[in-house]
Amino acid sequence: MARRRRKKSLKPKRPRHPSRYFQCPRCGSMTLTIDFVKIKGNEEEKMAIAKCGNCHLYCELKVPKVLDRVDVYNKIVDLSYDNKLNECEKTQEEIETEETSETEEEADAEQ
Repeated sequence: MARRRRKKSLKPKRPRHPSRYFQCPRCGSMTLTIDFVKIKGNEEEKMAIAKCGNCHLYCELKVPKVLDRVDVYNKIVDLSYDNKLNECEKTQEEIETEETSETEEEADAEQ
C-alpha cells in the first residue's frame, strides 16, 4: 500500500524592492544614492539629493511628492544626456558656504 501524498506548503514570496544604488551618469559606478528631504511650507514638492560615492557628484532637484527614486534617477540621466548636469550640481565647498551663511542669518535674526 502506498502513502497518501501531502500537499506542499508554499512559502510567501517576498516583494522585490528597487535597489538603493544606481549607476552614476558621470563615472559609471554603482554608487549613486538618492535621498529625499521635506521642504518646509511646501506640501506638493520635496527636495531630491543625489550623491555619488565615487566621483562625489552632488545634485539637488525639486520634484513633485509623487516621484520615487527611480523617477528622480531618470531625470538625472536625462540631464546628463543633455549636458545640463552642472546646473543642479554643487561642490562641497558651496554647500559648506551656504550652511555657514544660513547659520549667520539665523544668528542675525535672533538678535
